[in-house]
Amino acid sequence: MPLPSDIDLWRSAGIMVRQHGSQAPAAAIDRAKGLEKSGDNDGAAAWRLIAQRCEELLNREGTRQ
Repeated sequence: MPLPSDIDLWRSAGIMVRQHGSQAPAAAIDRAKGLEKSGDNDGAAAWRLIAQRCEELLNREGTRQ
């Protein structure tokens, strides 16, 4: 299965940051790990990319140092 588009990854990251704040990257990684355990490697890869974008958003907003 192809990965989501870049814009979809950014949208998902934005939602995660709004919902989880500075814990968004960790929440996304938790989701990735759960998907990986269930055998959904494509889903896990997508959530790892979302986690990276969460980090970038938090860094841009100055909420991460």
